[in-house]
Amino acid sequence: MQHWLAILFLLFNGFASAKQLALSFDDGLDPQIEVQAKQINHDILATLYQNQIKAILFPSLSKIGYEQGLALVSEWGQQGHRIGNHSDLHQNLNHDDVSLAAYLDSMQRGDSYFKPLQGFVPRYRFPFLKEGNTQQKRDGVRQWLAQHHYQSGAVSMDASDWYYNQLFMQYQTANDQVSLSKLKQAYIAHLLDRAAYYDCLAEKTLGRSPKHVLLLHVRAINAAWLGDVITAFRQQGWQFIDSDAAYQDPVYKIQLNVLPAGESILWQIAKVYGIDGLRYPAEDAPYEQENLRHFGLTVDK
Repeated sequence: MQHWLAILFLLFNGFASAKQLALSFDDGLDPQIEVQAKQINHDILATLYQNQIKAILFPSLSKIGYEQGLALVSEWGQQGHRIGNHSDLHQNLNHDDVSLAAYLDSMQRGDSYFKPLQGFVPRYRFPFLKEGNTQQKRDGVRQWLAQHHYQSGAVSMDASDWYYNQLFMQYQTANDQVSLSKLKQAYIAHLLDRAAYYDCLAEKTLGRSPKHVLLLHVRAINAAWLGDVITAFRQQGWQFIDSDAAYQDPVYKIQLNVLPAGESILWQIAKVYGIDGLRYPAEDAPYEQENLRHFGLTVDK
């Protein structure tokens, strides 16, 4: 049945349009751990405002330090952005030691904390994009989401900005301006490449370019270079839309009968279709070595 749902969307060419994407940001920051948390949050929001873009934030309670980071999360809603639920403990549902009961408790705590905030929408983003390594866990979470009237918080475009942020922090700490300049080029190239890759998967499977959702994180690299990323995407013909518009695309209604479940929704559809060359996990640090070398950077894997 799920396979045929994917096939049916080949008929939805009426939804095809110019290349469009929404920005989503995961995790948030704990101001007790990250001394620049307030500035990073401010700079990302300022860049979004300057570019007239509305995004969606998926905060995790443990990542923001619970009450310590709620004020920073609240700023997103106060500035017209959406806020979803990324759980409390940020657990990987594909790990054997993560039980369904514990995972649902973590989801519920996130819901309780974030629901009162201005801008909250009942959308859930799976940590690590992992949706369950057993049918019991996968379907148990889907049942919870349906019972609590949650809608999709999936992504169509995954990326490794978290890894590039690690390098950004390393070079920034060392005041290595030469490497930072190279990293900036590599980072923008990485995001453009991932966008093109996932859009190509969509064309191969759906027969069209959907309204995309790109996964990023609230991190220093995006506080510094988000404006340059936005400019680069626009120069490549991408139009930015908000998450409400993006999630109207029927691709986000698809639930596939695959295990382990997760990754980008387009990656999952491509797996069902048997598209060659799919790597698992879809995104990870080791894949980035070639891109970094292309821009003159050599790092330990």
